[in-house]
Amino acid sequence: MTEVLTKFDSGEIIGLVAVVGTFLCGVLGILLGFYVQWQEHRKAETTAALKQDMLNRGMSAEEIQTVLEAGSKSPGKAYRCRRSCQV
Repeated sequence: MTEVLTKFDSGEIIGLVAVVGTFLCGVLGILLGFYVQWQEHRKAETTAALKQDMLNRGMSAEEIQTVLEAGSKSPGKAYRCRRSCQV
């Protein structure tokens, strides 16, 4: 390996490393993009299956909304304080 590298001067090695590094970063970015899309798709499938199961059990829309909001990090309408709410 060192014999191959000795044939290049320092400027060519820097250029080669830059090109290869850029290529690898691009491939990694594309793979991460696919992974994020797959995660979002899987989450949507799971949520849809959960909603369908709750509908099959006869739960109302308000009950389903309450269940879904209970699992989220940001509170929805059910937990927001209205004007009449006193702190």
